[in-house]
Amino acid sequence: MKFFRKMDEMEPHLSLNAIRVTWFFTVMALFIWGIWEYAQTGRFTAPMYLFLFQNVLYFLALQVGRWRAGDREGVRGLLLYVLLLVIFLLAFGLLLLRVGL
Repeated sequence: MKFFRKMDEMEPHLSLNAIRVTWFFTVMALFIWGIWEYAQTGRFTAPMYLFLFQNVLYFLALQVGRWRAGDREGVRGLLLYVLLLVIFLLAFGLLLLRVGL
């Protein structure tokens, strides 16, 4: 018995749909959790930072795909998202330093 078998044409489609649904659930859960924490504490906590970081990485990966496909707009978008990612990581690092972690 083979452990891995070749997928038929329907399985990648079903897998991508499942990934989309779980991604959407994770995004909504982190967003709602982050807003709830903000309402309770008056400051943004880890769920909101995870939400932001996940979306920046998603759009960065999308722009890399466009760039690799030869889209000229993808290069500009890629540079913008890399800049946003660096700014976010610096801000998150400074926040952790301030908190003392």
